[in-house]
Amino acid sequence: MITAIICDSREPTWVQDLKFNGIPTSVTMLDHGDLLAVCDDDQMILVERKTPDDCLGSLRDERLLPQVSQMRQVTPWNYLVITGDFQRGRDGNIITDRGQTGWSWTAVQGALLTIQEQGTFVTYAANDADYEPCILRLGNRDRRPELTLAPPRAPRILSPNEAIIAALPGIGIERLQLVMDFCGTPAMALVGLSDPLINIPGIPKNVQHKIRSVLKLRDAEQIELELNQDNDEILTISNGGK
Repeated sequence: MITAIICDSREPTWVQDLKFNGIPTSVTMLDHGDLLAVCDDDQMILVERKTPDDCLGSLRDERLLPQVSQMRQVTPWNYLVITGDFQRGRDGNIITDRGQTGWSWTAVQGALLTIQEQGTFVTYAANDADYEPCILRLGNRDRRPELTLAPPRAPRILSPNEAIIAALPGIGIERLQLVMDFCGTPAMALVGLSDPLINIPGIPKNVQHKIRSVLKLRDAEQIELELNQDNDEILTISNGGK
């Protein structure tokens, strides 16, 4: 059972005012998640609350996976609570309370599976009114240690340099590992992705041309990699001998 609740101060007023059947509740700014509950078994529950449309927005902005991966470092009992349903339309896209979204139902379900694989549980409240009962249901669950299973995959946070490579057009999280496996370092990845003469498995040539355009490289210009005396990678732009 839950013995105390801390609600994030950035949550809307209706959440901050919930009574949780008389459980002592305080409001302050949390580093991670939207609600932290302390239970009588000395375990903590950490919850990230999302409406279906908020969830889609966080996936689009690539904020959701980093959010939930940080929660797992606080407690193994961390949950993404979605206050509503993702309805699957006849065209295979998701429908929410706001109507057609253009999001593929299959793609979103895949993203939610990834979240669970890295150790964050995904559950649903029927709507906003069911959020309070949902928290109480989570508090009443059995958390005996012998039932705890390690996730099959551990999350990996991108380095700032890897994030730059993933942000290039046509790369993203999906193709980043292909690039890094072939190139080895982010600096070498930038060289390979900007040179159409370099064949990176799984990266179409039109993607390399788009990346050259984004980097504003002229036809004769190429990015080259050099090592200084400290073995640091230094990127330069050459004019191809012209």
